[in-house]
This record gives sequence, structure tokens and C-alpha cells, in this order.
Amino acid sequence: MNINDLVQKVIKEAKLSDSLIHGVDHWQRVERNGIYLCQFNQADQLVVQLFSLFHDCKRENDHRDLEHGPRAETYLRGIENLVPVTPSQFEDLCIACRTHTIGGTPENITIATCWDADRMDIGRAGIVPHEDFMTNEEAKRITRLDKYETLSEFEYKGIISVE
Repeated sequence: MNINDLVQKVIKEAKLSDSLIHGVDHWQRVERNGIYLCQFNQADQLVVQLFSLFHDCKRENDHRDLEHGPRAETYLRGIENLVPVTPSQFEDLCIACRTHTIGGTPENITIATCWDADRMDIGRAGIVPHEDFMTNEEAKRITRLDKYETLSEFEYKGIISVE
């Protein structure tokens, strides 16, 4: 299965893919944020992009759903053969998805970049992002100075698209 087919499969199977808060539009912004942040560190861009696709794909509602990360990991492990990454990348992806709702700042730069990319889009839920919750210095700068236009003006080629 190619990456585009995988993306379409996940979108089709996600209960909230049309959600304005946790749906595909959010996934695309997380992907954009992640690709942007990868320019400033050594994070694995493919893992960050795949995190964008999978991290909220098993949400059951737009409200409090603390188990959606572990459900995303379970889903990933069930389709591992379809995900085009090495075993090490796959483990980082699973950990990033499973733990993205628990808070903190992980030491693994790829996982940290996944979380920063997601946290930078939390404004959509009425929460102001704060630099204390970011790992990447560029993410901290953007949140501290409220420079989100840097992200909205960033041109990139992503994997998440709706057909």
C-alpha cells in the first residue's frame, strides 16, 4: 500500500475525520507545523508527518477523550505492515501517539516535535499555546511572540490530503 492509500484508509476509518476540532483540517495543520519545526532540529520528518495523520484518528468525541492516544497506538500496531517506516521509526510513532495527551516534554526530539506540532494548533480549541509546553526553540519563539503567521505562510508538501 502506498502512502496516499494509507492516508485515505485512515481518513475513511476515522470517526471524526470531518470534525473542525480534531479532524483532517487539524491533522493537516499539525503536519504543516511539524514539517516547519523539522527544519530547526534533527527530528524524523516522516514520523512527524505520520503522527499528524494518526494521533487523533481514533478519537471518539471532540471533548475529553484521554484514551484516544492509546487507541491510535493499538490501531497502528494492527496495521503495522502498511506503515512505511523502520521498526525504530514505528516505535517512535507509537510512543508519540500513545503519550501525546499526558503532558510533559519528552527527551526524544522526534516525539517532542510531534507534540509541539500538535500543541501549536491548540488555539482551535480556545486554549492559548504557551512556550513552557514546547520543546523546540522555534516553537517557543512562535508561541511567545504570537507569530503564528509564520506557520500559515509556510509552504510545504504534505502527505495528508482528502480525495
